[in-house]
Amino acid sequence: MSSEVLRPRRNMTGHPIPEFVLRTRRSVMEAALELQVQRVQKRRHAGIALLAMGTLVLLFTPALWSAVSELSEGEHFLDLPVMVLTLFIVLLAAMFAILLVTWRDRAARDER
Repeated sequence: MSSEVLRPRRNMTGHPIPEFVLRTRRSVMEAALELQVQRVQKRRHAGIALLAMGTLVLLFTPALWSAVSELSEGEHFLDLPVMVLTLFIVLLAAMFAILLVTWRDRAARDER
């Protein structure tokens, strides 16, 4: 029986390659294509996350600049604009940390 499996012969499709080899080749090619699509999606998601964070930083830069200038002129740290910007900076740093940890975990899973 094993000699029939390994011996190249013409089958119904006209290929000298056994049918199970062709099925295996197709499944490997499909898996490779699926991995490539997943990589593209991961890059797209990472780009969107970085774009969102950059947009937030860009939108809050003028407010941050005014808060820093007010603090340098002697305003108190517990004023409302300064407190809101401090909260924003803490939340932005937390979002960036979560993004970095997620990337590191995905890279570790991809290596395995």
